[in-house]
Amino acid sequence: MEISKKRIKNRIDWVTVVLTVGLAIFGMVCIASATSVGFEEGQSLMSYIGSLFSGNALRQFIFFCISIGLAIGIMLIDYNNMKEFVSFIFWGAVGILAAVLIFGSKQRGMTGWFYFNALGVGIQPGEFCKIAAIIVFAKEFSQKTEGRTIGITRYRELWPVLWKCALIAGLIILQPDFGTAMIYIAIAIALLFMAKTSFKVFGPLIGGGLACLPLLWLLLTPDQKNRVYVFLDPTLEPEGAGYNVLRAKAVSSSGGMWGKGLFSTDLLTQKTNYLPEEHTDFIFSSTCEAIGFFGAFVLVVVYLFLIIRLFYLSMRAKDDFGAYLTMGVAFMLLFHFIENVGMNIGIMPVTGIPLPLISYGGSNLMTTMLAIGLALNVDMRRARNNKLLNE
Repeated sequence: MEISKKRIKNRIDWVTVVLTVGLAIFGMVCIASATSVGFEEGQSLMSYIGSLFSGNALRQFIFFCISIGLAIGIMLIDYNNMKEFVSFIFWGAVGILAAVLIFGSKQRGMTGWFYFNALGVGIQPGEFCKIAAIIVFAKEFSQKTEGRTIGITRYRELWPVLWKCALIAGLIILQPDFGTAMIYIAIAIALLFMAKTSFKVFGPLIGGGLACLPLLWLLLTPDQKNRVYVFLDPTLEPEGAGYNVLRAKAVSSSGGMWGKGLFSTDLLTQKTNYLPEEHTDFIFSSTCEAIGFFGAFVLVVVYLFLIIRLFYLSMRAKDDFGAYLTMGVAFMLLFHFIENVGMNIGIMPVTGIPLPLISYGGSNLMTTMLAIGLALNVDMRRARNNKLLNE
């Protein structure tokens, strides 16, 4: 019996849709506010409004429109059919990550971009491959846990996930982009935990990983090591590596309880280059200045509610594969949120991790919308058999 497309459409979780679209629209407003140059004398109101939503804000809107199309597209594909193409998805991701090392453009000290000069935009494959990694991890874990009351109990059951995660993360480390690589590793570890892995397996594995951290330190570039030093004490280089951290703290705290207002001429971000990357890495700080502590608190609550909602959707998935897919999306957003907000307020090292749906950037926005579309895909098909969809 064919699944009724109308019944599937009626199963869209509109709470997730509203939260996602709302955050994305608010993100565009925040980008426009952070990059505005203020009202010029003799400028008309319409001209001023047009200037606010041009440049980065306009490009973000274009990316958002494309992202909606991508999200709808992935929702139309039955996620169970993806199992048959996991090998192609994985090796395709490996291939594109290897290609960017050879043919990619260097941006911010990393060879992780395909830059198209004619369009004036760049694509970061490391972002899109997060979706591929989630699908691969979900397939591997579901094969071990589907239909079982216990989780993973043997090391050999983890080998397919471990070597695949190591290969993808290793290619990203070569860019070098340790921040993005850590997201992949964190998702794998989180799903490992959710797969009810025995502590006899999980404990030594995590312990071994922690023991390897000194080796990771040897792989860091001098600039990356300097970021760690600055994280521990930003005053070491107040005009160098610690500049962004100190300015981000100053900007985020300058808004007080209620903020200075979006697009206000009193915003510190109105000053040229006062806070570098105020619309990308440090969008949370520039937004805090505009909407204040209370507004930032509401933003955090809404963001966390979206993540919690995704975890709820994973709990009602019809199978382990769908549950792991949705949990992978939720953990991806959670780790991005923790790292970005943490580095904006000085409790995490600066890694260049964006705040999904809020920070400027087409690659991350499209990846996030694709990921949420994947989670909605799973929830739309949560019925345990086709008959339930036609009732």
